[in-house]
Amino acid sequence: MGKQLKQNIGLRVKAARQQKGLTQAQLAEAIDKAFETISNIERGKTAPNFSTLYDIANVLGLPMREFFELDHEDVSDARQRLLIQLNTMIAQMDDRQLNLLLKLGQVLQEDQS
Repeated sequence: MGKQLKQNIGLRVKAARQQKGLTQAQLAEAIDKAFETISNIERGKTAPNFSTLYDIANVLGLPMREFFELDHEDVSDARQRLLIQLNTMIAQMDDRQLNLLLKLGQVLQEDQS
């Protein structure tokens, strides 16, 4: 697996874990892995196998595709973290809240014009 992809997956795992309010140790315990495993994944040192990534996604309440999207080099780490936080928040909203968020987003886009 390429270095950039490992780093992107690691950043996404870290951002989603922090958004969920978990420590590395808590996530490791929840998926029955060593703390060092989570640390190495988040630092992009190692890539998780699909089984481990599946377990991580389940604990964090995310679809697995979340860890693979936006792997463009022109997307900054900070922006990736923000997008993950936003996606996590959106996944927890009901339809009424989503409609309100959509309207807010449209107002913000109009403000840029």
